[in-house]
Amino acid sequence: MSLKRGRGMGCGNRVIIDPREGVREQYALNTPIFIDLRHSLYDDLDLLWQLGTALHGKIMELAAGSAQMQQVVGIPDTATPLALAAAFASRATPHPLAYGQLRKKPAAYPGGKAGTSAYMGTCDPRREITLLDDVIASGATKIWSARFLREAGLAVKRIVVVVDREQGGDRVLREQGIGVHSLYRISDIVAYYCERGKIDGETARLALAHVERKRPSERKSVARPRSSSRYFSVSRLQSVGYVFCPSTNQTL
Repeated sequence: MSLKRGRGMGCGNRVIIDPREGVREQYALNTPIFIDLRHSLYDDLDLLWQLGTALHGKIMELAAGSAQMQQVVGIPDTATPLALAAAFASRATPHPLAYGQLRKKPAAYPGGKAGTSAYMGTCDPRREITLLDDVIASGATKIWSARFLREAGLAVKRIVVVVDREQGGDRVLREQGIGVHSLYRISDIVAYYCERGKIDGETARLALAHVERKRPSERKSVARPRSSSRYFSVSRLQSVGYVFCPSTNQTL
């Protein structure tokens, strides 16, 4: 898939190098690497469909051999459309996904049988539940979401994210018995841009050093294979988000 030409900062479709003040102003975050799927992906429905197809393919790979119905739930708000896109894309395949939705806050129905719930959808314990999100860092929002689903009678089988920031969230979830899988890791994305001359070597070095500092110590010495671009090319990820790296003021 070819790279798209850049648009304005608010629309995405480009990679911005070192707009550190912009990150602080928009998100109140102090980080040299930031991926934003919120403000550009949903302007491109064809691209959203492709990402939904990629996520469906990943889920089917992970669920190979299971006879259970597969269901997706997106972590609000960013991943709600991702889960819906995966469910819609699956309808054209022999392996359709069921869909459920989480609210950010539980809805209360005083006196009603529904009680208080953050989940909207069918509660069928025979289904395997996959939680979807755009990124994973510490894993806090995934723990929150899994708890609300558990309260609704649904056990999360796995979590699939677009990008793993490699900050230990996957380890935290594994300790709770939930496997975490990603289409990409942040180190893969930085390496991709460097290999193709989109950022210089020093920028890549500083960005990867930031990743290394955030990575739990027991994982630092473990060589991990680079993630596959089988489902969704990194060049397409470039067209929907920002990667902020420390060093130059270059805009791609």
